[in-house]
Amino acid sequence: MKTLFRKLRTKRMAVDEAGSISIEFVLILPLLLWWYAGSFAFFDAFRDTNSQGKAAYTIGDILSRQNEIDNGYIDGLESLFKYMTASDQGVWLRVSSVKFTQDIGYTVEWSYATDGNTALTTDMVYAYKWEEHYLPIIGSGETVIRSES
Repeated sequence: MKTLFRKLRTKRMAVDEAGSISIEFVLILPLLLWWYAGSFAFFDAFRDTNSQGKAAYTIGDILSRQNEIDNGYIDGLESLFKYMTASDQGVWLRVSSVKFTQDIGYTVEWSYATDGNTALTTDMVYAYKWEEHYLPIIGSGETVIRSES
């Protein structure tokens, strides 16, 4: 008789749905809070990446339209980049003119880096394998202006 009573009580408890909403809410609440907080972090990261990309494209477009570029002009472009990305921390700009000749290969004609950073040299181009990864294939005697941010 006792086992029959236990079976009935267990069956009644398994079928009873009273109070299940509050239990489900308690179980799912930490996941909802984690998702809500995480969405802010992901949104902020993608927003920063997007604004830096747009600022870099703008700097490259401005450089491509100029005939003469000097160090003061590049310092001004760095200020523009800082303004567009709304960031002052760790922002610097390096602009280099790289020429390709058939017999020599890539050579750096001139380079300027803001905030006391290292200007690009021909040795750096080959030491870091820039010719394979970062410089386009161009004809002999042609130059390319590369901007880094």
